[in-house]
Amino acid sequence: STTKQVVTNQMTWTEYFNHKKQSRTFEVATSAGTGLLSFVAGSYYFMAVKEFDPTELVFGVMDASVAYSMGAMCVGIAGGVLGVFVGGALWRGSAKKHVLDAIDVMDKQFFERVKKYRPQGQLRMSLDSPMPDYYAESVKSVAGYRAWLRKQRE
Repeated sequence: STTKQVVTNQMTWTEYFNHKKQSRTFEVATSAGTGLLSFVAGSYYFMAVKEFDPTELVFGVMDASVAYSMGAMCVGIAGGVLGVFVGGALWRGSAKKHVLDAIDVMDKQFFERVKKYRPQGQLRMSLDSPMPDYYAESVKSVAGYRAWLRKQRE
């Protein structure tokens, strides 16, 4: 019988954080674009296409132009939130498979380390000791991870 060796594409932590930063930048840019585009489309629909009588109240409470403006803002916010997911999917679709596999492995390792070193027990929050970064969301580099570890020891 033959044995099959599995070669893992290992990346360094610096490369891992660079790829995560690139992914986040792509998500934010896509989110801004889709939010702006959906706000413009919602504004066009509510202000130009939808006919309304300015003398009538919507739900008997507010002016129609205020309600339609709020609707356009809500559509823009929804488009911005949707853009994060679309941007993440587009970035994952454009990245190479071996990079994605390595990132997934590093994600597991990173979150195991976070789980191991984060404070356990009750989270006491006060003005003197604010809530710690429990999930290490602010960590963007190896130096940031070391700083996060120092804060968790306190």
